[in-house]
Amino acid sequence: MNKVYLYSWLCAIIPVICSWEKGDGYISIDLIRQKTPRMQYLENPHLADKMGFGEWFHKPKPKPKPGNDSIALYRFLDYEFYAKIVIGHPGQTMNVALDTGWTLSWVLSAKCQVLTTPGCWFHNMYDHTRSSKYKKDGTPYVGNEGKYNLTGFYSYETISVAHSNVTNFRFVEMDNVPWTYLFSKVDGLLGLGIRGPKDDEPFFYALHRENNITNFLFSVYMNRDRQSTHGGNVILGFIQDKHIHQTQFKNGTKIHDKIKFLPVEPGQYWKFSVDKITVKSDTNDTDITTLCPNGCKAISDTSSSTITGPEDEVDKIHELIKAQKFPFGGIWTVRNIIKLSDETVFLISLQTSYVVLQR
Repeated sequence: MNKVYLYSWLCAIIPVICSWEKGDGYISIDLIRQKTPRMQYLENPHLADKMGFGEWFHKPKPKPKPGNDSIALYRFLDYEFYAKIVIGHPGQTMNVALDTGWTLSWVLSAKCQVLTTPGCWFHNMYDHTRSSKYKKDGTPYVGNEGKYNLTGFYSYETISVAHSNVTNFRFVEMDNVPWTYLFSKVDGLLGLGIRGPKDDEPFFYALHRENNITNFLFSVYMNRDRQSTHGGNVILGFIQDKHIHQTQFKNGTKIHDKIKFLPVEPGQYWKFSVDKITVKSDTNDTDITTLCPNGCKAISDTSSSTITGPEDEVDKIHELIKAQKFPFGGIWTVRNIIKLSDETVFLISLQTSYVVLQR
C-alpha cells in the first residue's frame, strides 16, 4: 500500500508522464520526461502570442521617433520666457532661453568662480564631473557682447528637451558672466539662430540632423495670459493648427488660414522685409497710426523683450502708449495702463515660392 501512495505522490509533483507495471513482488515505473516551456516555445513560437503573453519572451521594439516635438515655456515676471532641459547622465536640470539671436548654446558651469562672479549666484550650474556622457573639448570661448564679455570653454554632452535629445552636442560651459545675470531666471540658452559658414551648430539644427524632427521648421507661441506661469510653447517640426486663425461657418465647418512664408535674409538674425505696420485706435476706427510707411527690415528675436526700431518710429509708439522718458538709462515709463486696439496689421509682400529658409 505504501508503494502505491509513493507512486501517486511522485506523479503529482514531477513533470513526467508516469506508467507502471506490476510483477511478482515488484512494481516497475516508467518515467517519461516532458518538454520544458522553453523547448515548447521554440517548437511553437507563435503559441505564446496566441495565448496573449508573447511579449514576455520578446525584447520590446523601440518606439519610432515622433518626428516633431513641443517645448513648454515658463514665464518669469512677464519678462523672461524659458524652457527646462536635462543635460548629462544622470541628468542635471537647467533653465534656458530659446534664443533665435544665437547659434551658440551655453550653460553656466560649476567652474564659475562664485566669489568673484555674482552673475552665477542662485543659478543651476552644470557639473561635468557628475556626468558619464561628458566629453572634453576644452577650446576657450570669449564672447564680446558690447558692454560685457562672456567667457568659458567648449564641451560635448547629451542634452534632452521635451521628448527629444541630442548626443555629443558641442556647447560652451560659461565660467564668467556679468553681474546682471544675478537677476535672470535662466541658467543658459539654446541657440535657434541661422547658421553661417563659421557658426556653431544651433541646437535646432542638431535636432534635425539626428532625425528628432522631420521638418526643418519651428514656431514660437506666446501665452498672453499674464497671470499664468505657462509662457507658451516652442513647436518643433510642425505647425499647430490651434494657433492659426480660422474661419467658422454656420454648418460648423472650420477652415484655417493658409500659412504664408517669407524669404529670410542671410545674417545673424531671422530678418525679413515688411511693407508697413498699421495700428488702429481702440476708440476710433478711422484713427490709424502707420509705422514703417516706406517699407523696412524686421527681425524676429526671442531673446529680446524690447521693441527696437528707427528712432522716429519708436517715438510714435511712445506717443501711442503715452510713455515718458526716464531721466537716465534710456528707459521709458507708462504711468497708466493704456488700452490699445488688438488689431495690429503687418503688410508683407509675398510670393508663393518663398520659404522660411533656403539651405
